[in-house]
Amino acid sequence: MKFFRKFECEICNEKFSKQEVLMHHMEIAHFKHAPYDCKVCNQNFSNMLDMRDHLKKEHSYKIDR
Repeated sequence: MKFFRKFECEICNEKFSKQEVLMHHMEIAHFKHAPYDCKVCNQNFSNMLDMRDHLKKEHSYKIDR
């Protein structure tokens, strides 16, 4: 029943009955198993280490600040 689907995907507007189902949908459909995203350029990464390397190389981010 679509009437009870109140959790909406902000990317494709599909609606889900539970937050967990929405999060699973976003990971599978939109992030392609890359749940870590760069807030500067929106590039996605499959793990935190790759994202940190990206931040250091591409955005001059210092981990120990």
